[in-house]
Amino acid sequence: MSKTAMSLGVSSLFLLTMVPAYAEVTSLQSDRTSYSVDMNVYFTGTVDSTDSQKLVNLLIQDPNGKIVLMTGRFAAQNDTFQIIINTNDPSQFHLKGTYKAVAFVDNESNGKTASFDFSPNGSPVIHQTSGSQDVSGKNTLQSVGLNHTSQLHENMTIVDMVNTSKITKSESNHAQSNGYDVESVLYPSMVACGAGIVGFIVYLRMQRSKTKSEQSKKSLSLNQAVDEKEDYALTVLKNRLAKGEMTLEEFKATRDALDEP
Repeated sequence: MSKTAMSLGVSSLFLLTMVPAYAEVTSLQSDRTSYSVDMNVYFTGTVDSTDSQKLVNLLIQDPNGKIVLMTGRFAAQNDTFQIIINTNDPSQFHLKGTYKAVAFVDNESNGKTASFDFSPNGSPVIHQTSGSQDVSGKNTLQSVGLNHTSQLHENMTIVDMVNTSKITKSESNHAQSNGYDVESVLYPSMVACGAGIVGFIVYLRMQRSKTKSEQSKKSLSLNQAVDEKEDYALTVLKNRLAKGEMTLEEFKATRDALDEP
């Protein structure tokens, strides 16, 4: 064997031992470009044939670069994979802006990336580009990347909020710090108006009940006075009859006259 052949063999062996065989994701994409609250995001892609049936990791970063989600799924025999996530967790998805997804097997730096927009209220995410000037003084428009200017925390009232109960008190206060919270003014006002109406109705019912009670007492007192008056007149007649001041016929005639309505 020649020295040249031996040298090439040693070099090849050295490269095989020194260069790490990192697993590789060859493509990654999402089914949409923008999403809102409680929507499924379908990520699909392919891996190198040497990485078939290996675990594909998916890492999600918010517009500020913070990692908010880490999940994964095994690649299929045909070197494809699909990973599904949902945007219903406000601790992961509450910032409006562009999120970054990275899919990899062993090393994040060898993975593939895909971006998607998220807006809690469904409004579009605004992307801005700026221009630059070359040395000769000519203005040339060059894209300098996506400038996410709409990364404000927004409160999910209502949408859905099917899962808004997961938001903690501190997160809710932070989400409302950049805007005027209409609910904090509107809802207490509605509650106060409702309480006032209920109180007024209760007051009217109490007054009506009090009036009926007074009328009933007044009628009862009047009836008692009439009865007492009739009893007194009959007692006087009986005394006069006993004293002989009137005859029996006069007594009966007077008593019958008192009994008439």
